[in-house]
Amino acid sequence: MALPIPGENGVPKNAIVHGACESWWTGNERSHCGGCHETYSSLTAFDKHRKGGQCVDPASVGLVAREKPYGTLWGNPAPEGGYAALYATNEVAA
Repeated sequence: MALPIPGENGVPKNAIVHGACESWWTGNERSHCGGCHETYSSLTAFDKHRKGGQCVDPASVGLVAREKPYGTLWGNPAPEGGYAALYATNEVAA
């Protein structure tokens, strides 16, 4: 099979293609593992799946799968109450 070509056949122009496994993804913060060929939402998520220099099942270390146009993206779960809850304040304007 031929490598996906950014800008052709539904692959976005800004896609990054891994030549060994033919995976593609978008986003500069993504991390793709050359060992297990899974794609991670961040370096933090990537590091979490490596134990003792070996790849482990992403779900077994608490990462969650999100389906994207390019396949599965593994990442840390959203905080309880969603990301908006991280920045919410209970202060009342005077």
